[in-house]
Amino acid sequence: MIEQNAPSGEKENLLAEKTSEAARQSAQRSIITFLETRFGVVPRELADEIKSVADEDQLQKLVQTAASCPDLEAFRNTIDRR
Repeated sequence: MIEQNAPSGEKENLLAEKTSEAARQSAQRSIITFLETRFGVVPRELADEIKSVADEDQLQKLVQTAASCPDLEAFRNTIDRR
């Protein structure tokens, strides 16, 4: 929750952080959903590894990889190389 009495710049920073975190979480969930749709159950350790990725550019690349990889092992090899 953003403090009502916080200085304006601090409120903007908090809002930007919350927005960025929400975007990361959404991308992480999308990758997992994409993999589940294509390949079935995604192992928990792979899902946890996806959830540990914080870099938005890397998440975008993982979305593309999830869309094009031939199987979960190929996706896992990609994420392991990061």
